[in-house]
Amino acid sequence: MNCFCEKRIDGEIIDQGMINATREALTDLVKSRKHPWIGAMEATLFTGWFYDYLLPFAQELKVAHPEMLKSITASKKKKNDVADAEKIADLLRCNLLPECYMSPILQADFT
Repeated sequence: MNCFCEKRIDGEIIDQGMINATREALTDLVKSRKHPWIGAMEATLFTGWFYDYLLPFAQELKVAHPEMLKSITASKKKKNDVADAEKIADLLRCNLLPECYMSPILQADFT
């Protein structure tokens, strides 16, 4: 399960919750969005397939550098996946997300 948080530009939470890490669950989530969206996620072991799968649905999709994210969001306040999702949404909406590079998918040309 993964946490997500959708915020308006003014910081108001529109939607948040837990989602299964399956293509079906991700498809249902992105197709429920009424407007074009910009997304962000923290780089983890499985970020590559999430990124590749979600990219065609997003207006823009960014990946946060995990070490830089830790130094920005370090605090003694609550630390959990829900709080992390909210912090990533805030950093994205304020244009402060520490991004890492995501290599494009290399498509083999078999023609």
